[in-house]
Amino acid sequence: MLLNDALDALKSKFKLKIDSEILPISMALGRTLANDVVAVKNLPCFDNSALDGFAVKFDEKDKPYKIIASAFAGDKEQLAIGKNECVKIMTGAKMPKGADTVMRFEDCVVEGEFVKAPAKLKKGEAYRFKGEETKVGEILLKSGEILNTRSVMMLAAQGISFIDVKKQSSVGIYSSGNEIIEPWQRASEDEIYNANALGITALLSSIGQKSSYLGIIKDELSAVKQAFLNTTNYDIIVCSGGASAGEADFMKIALSELGYNEIFSHLDIRPGRPCKAYEKDGKLVFVLPGNPMAAYVCMMMLVLPLLREDCFVMQNTTNAQNLKVKSGRINAIFGNIENDKFIATNGGKYGSGMIDHILKSTFMFLTSPDQSEILQNSEISLIKLP
Repeated sequence: MLLNDALDALKSKFKLKIDSEILPISMALGRTLANDVVAVKNLPCFDNSALDGFAVKFDEKDKPYKIIASAFAGDKEQLAIGKNECVKIMTGAKMPKGADTVMRFEDCVVEGEFVKAPAKLKKGEAYRFKGEETKVGEILLKSGEILNTRSVMMLAAQGISFIDVKKQSSVGIYSSGNEIIEPWQRASEDEIYNANALGITALLSSIGQKSSYLGIIKDELSAVKQAFLNTTNYDIIVCSGGASAGEADFMKIALSELGYNEIFSHLDIRPGRPCKAYEKDGKLVFVLPGNPMAAYVCMMMLVLPLLREDCFVMQNTTNAQNLKVKSGRINAIFGNIENDKFIATNGGKYGSGMIDHILKSTFMFLTSPDQSEILQNSEISLIKLP
């Protein structure tokens, strides 16, 4: 099945949660807003100075100003100036009544209790007006937006410490294989460290999605069946390994006996062809290839878009070299941008089990199934690797 067809089939079976929950903003990064956020406080909340200097009335700049007081950030009293008077003011302090401009300290000439204006002074310089950034009642953030680092800062600036966000789908992660052991154990020459589960967890974290690691499933029908019997409370289960159509396809047998329906049995993509997906009562099971690069690509292109539509950062550029690929499938090509051109890592040659190949790459390019060659200097669209 082609990638886009597979995604469409998955979306027809799986629905994101529509209910919401209240979270402290310290835990809300990467989550989706359930409602609009309206400003409850003007920013700035009073007229103030944008820098350290002297608050003056611009029209009186032709004569020296007399320094009559100092204003500091946090002072509650608002000072006032008379004719050719000024106040020494610190960043964030309230602007005195009668002042409309701030002269930067380093631009001024101070003689005793008088200060002269710089020749290039502009009216209104360094004057921050109440509400110029945000006014009470304005919509700051819209429902459906993903909370990023800047929006969390804005929420805090509004005195909003808890926020209503959409509930996440629950995701469980398995690895499969008798040869797999955990990274915190000691592997023999015949054993392989469980890289996939940690990579899959990291990919989910890159879009703000929490997940639960459920362990390693042994290559036995009873073990596979029991593992999936224990996951009825998850919306999505991702298992890497067991996707190849070998003599003992325990995954397919176990899931079929448990009432799961196969959505697709393979993907026309390299790497990742053995990827499978199953569905039961709106819950999905992904059986990803055991080869790390293939598992990584399938996770990126199938699971992440289901959980978050804008999960990819795209960049357009030109291809630096002619690249041959096999048509009839999508081919993933990894590489980097150098001198504004995409250079394929190792000329686009790799094996689906390689981690070092993607470690050395920053971007991925997906060919069209009808392409057999990507020409030098052709325009291409890249996906930034998380």
